[in-house]
Amino acid sequence: MPGAMLRGGRYRLQELLERQEWLNGVFEATWSGQDAQRAGAQVIICELVIPESSSAAVQSMLRTATMTLSSIGRHPRVPALLDAFSDQGRSFFVFEMVEGESLLARLRRSGRALPEQEVVECCLQIVDVLETMAQQTPPLVHGLIRPEHIVVTRSGSQYLLTNFSIVLAGGATQFISGLDRSRLSPYLPPEFMRGAVDSRTDLYSLLATAYHLVTGSPPTAMSGSIAPAQRLNPLVSSEFEAILSKGLRPIASQRYQSPAELRHDLLALRSAIGGADSVVEQWPEQSIPLSPRPASTLASTSTQAPASPSPVPDSVAQALPLMLGAVLEEEEQRLLLPRPEDLPPMRESNDTLNAALWVAGILVALIAVVIFARGLF
Repeated sequence: MPGAMLRGGRYRLQELLERQEWLNGVFEATWSGQDAQRAGAQVIICELVIPESSSAAVQSMLRTATMTLSSIGRHPRVPALLDAFSDQGRSFFVFEMVEGESLLARLRRSGRALPEQEVVECCLQIVDVLETMAQQTPPLVHGLIRPEHIVVTRSGSQYLLTNFSIVLAGGATQFISGLDRSRLSPYLPPEFMRGAVDSRTDLYSLLATAYHLVTGSPPTAMSGSIAPAQRLNPLVSSEFEAILSKGLRPIASQRYQSPAELRHDLLALRSAIGGADSVVEQWPEQSIPLSPRPASTLASTSTQAPASPSPVPDSVAQALPLMLGAVLEEEEQRLLLPRPEDLPPMRESNDTLNAALWVAGILVALIAVVIFARGLF
């Protein structure tokens, strides 16, 4: 309920933003909240409710989700994972709050379709994130890409991907296989209901989002196929129409097979329409690598035998904060502590001589005080 306190009073739930239902009573609820240890800073809290949360399989899934999300959270266009813990059989993942406006809110505020040039730039930046996700071991699938989960910053030049699914980040596809289509968004590919989830899932969702942005309507299939974007918006170019048409085909093998393939076509389109010249801030065309310590290294580090005996965590309440704490501690030290070579040179001085001068000065002052006091009496 709103106002509930978590983690010993550190977090306060404020407003339920959305709820994603999966199979077998599993659901994810996304809340806005406050962090008392960060001066009441706004955060996003994802609550995962899953039966038998203490089972070994669920604990393994939660550990995988924590390491994967903490790793991708280092990408500049993904909110950082700040904390992970469990409370009364529910698991909570705390993310930083990003400032900006969702593309769905922007679409509603403008009252019309967004310019193709802007949508192409958005796709290029999100494809960069997807390419980094595909390089993870195992590959990370977002699974919930849609207009409300892409945020544009106040400058209008950065697009951020938010609201990752904890279930999919942990690889728990058994909770989605067999879902009824009515319980899913129109931005998901047909094979998602069968539990077939890979990087092509997010490519479809991204282009389905782009379709909505340039036409003003979600990609609803009519008679087994989605209406051409140009039919809804004649201003859509033939080149972008071709990209959307290929990316939204019902059969996965006929769509884009990798982020790099989609990026190639988007770059060619951006060059043709001259979009690069009007973007406030340019992004590199290659995928941005994460910190030198990848998820695989994090996993191996957490399983190495310690030098001295230590208790083995037996629940997500113990395991997740330990793993995440090590990652965040390393990041804080890297950001807050300057390298020795970056510090200014120390001024040379004779400490002994300075101390003697200070003592002599104090003695002179004391003698003067005594003489002055005797003169008064």
